[in-house]
Amino acid sequence: MNFENIFKERTVLAPEVLLTPDGVKRGWALQFEGSKISRIGPVSEFSDVTTLPGRAIIPGMVDAHTHVGQIFGKALIGGEPAQIWRRIWHPMERDMDEMQSYLSAKWAFWEAMRGGFTKVVNYGLNGFEKNEGVHRAALETGVRLVSACGLDEFSGDIGTGHGMASWDQIEAVVLAHIDHCADHETISPSVCCSSFMGNTPETLAKLSELCAEKGILLQIHSNEHYPEVHECILRHGMRPTELLHKHGVLGPHVLLHHTTLVSEPEIELIVKTDTATSYNPLASVWKGNAVAPALRFAQRGVRFGVGSDTTSADGFKNLMAAEACQRIEHGLPVADFSCGAAWTWVDAATTQGAVATGGAGDHGPLAIGMKADFLVLDMMQPECLPSHDFEWELVRYYNRDQVDALVVDGRLCMAQGRPVGWDAGDLREAGLEAAKAITSAPDIQRCHGPSDLYRTKS
Repeated sequence: MNFENIFKERTVLAPEVLLTPDGVKRGWALQFEGSKISRIGPVSEFSDVTTLPGRAIIPGMVDAHTHVGQIFGKALIGGEPAQIWRRIWHPMERDMDEMQSYLSAKWAFWEAMRGGFTKVVNYGLNGFEKNEGVHRAALETGVRLVSACGLDEFSGDIGTGHGMASWDQIEAVVLAHIDHCADHETISPSVCCSSFMGNTPETLAKLSELCAEKGILLQIHSNEHYPEVHECILRHGMRPTELLHKHGVLGPHVLLHHTTLVSEPEIELIVKTDTATSYNPLASVWKGNAVAPALRFAQRGVRFGVGSDTTSADGFKNLMAAEACQRIEHGLPVADFSCGAAWTWVDAATTQGAVATGGAGDHGPLAIGMKADFLVLDMMQPECLPSHDFEWELVRYYNRDQVDALVVDGRLCMAQGRPVGWDAGDLREAGLEAAKAITSAPDIQRCHGPSDLYRTKS
């Protein structure tokens, strides 16, 4: 099927399955004109329809938390103990230049889109130079990007809680970043900080107020690892989310990352302030201390998305992990075999993930007036047949090689796993060369080392 010929200025697609905000619809069609969905309903109401037999159309997946500057180092973390940001990520990212940032980001977007992600939420303490590269990569690939700017908070000793920048400098960085993103329809600004580990509570309060005023996302790592929780209690006499609430930091414009170690009172504070979170199940499995209580979040109405956190940029693997981690950690101990009933995790990975990351009213669900961000999936592979319950099958059986087409803002960006409009071969060659320097930063410290060191020798 030649998808490049199918997508035109006005396109009506009639798949076998259409995943709407009201669930799975069969015999329905989707029309989009330019970047927006203009009609949706029973196929009998449309003319000039392109039928897609054996195909499903679902909302694009959202990577609610990742670090596009870390993509070349992801294999360095195998077997590593937690807190790898101190020993691997920060030394690796710190000195990257614009070209390295561009190649790293474009590679990350390439992987993400092959994995069904139409939107990526980047976390990084980026200045203007690095973001020039990241934005160029986003525009060339077509991915929807939440762009990150940082506050130079790690220019001193990591984790001191006292960044080196004054408030005037911080505000100038944020305002400049907003301007930097303003001309790009698919790039939105955000601010990143590391909670009390890199800032005083007073600075965090000012930063939250500024982000709320400007209507942009404030990204904060919170309640991720035991050392962070312990240090917050020792330093401030309360847990991280409690500290953020006390100083008025939480709110609808805030996205807390991980929240794996939140207490019930902290969940109530998140609910009370309508703060969003990212649930990163593969990060919990591969490098974390715990699994976030995402099923509890769903029950309490917390807005949350599913993030990869630079593990695997495969939306389907993350979707499967989202359900599996909840089942093992929270469902099986109380014999909850439904454990979210599939749709909870599908929504979190797609439409709800878009809302949690600042897309409310603009993109996410397949609905009239929303941006045309969606995937066309091949339903005819043996692992998905016979089909009885599409959403359970989507959670457990679909793979990235079943993404026939990926559309962002009405633009066909990937077809049968291949990028549209740019050469992956050129990127592969340039990226692999740059990766040598990026992953050879002298301050990188691996505790575990290569797997072969632990092989039993004969």
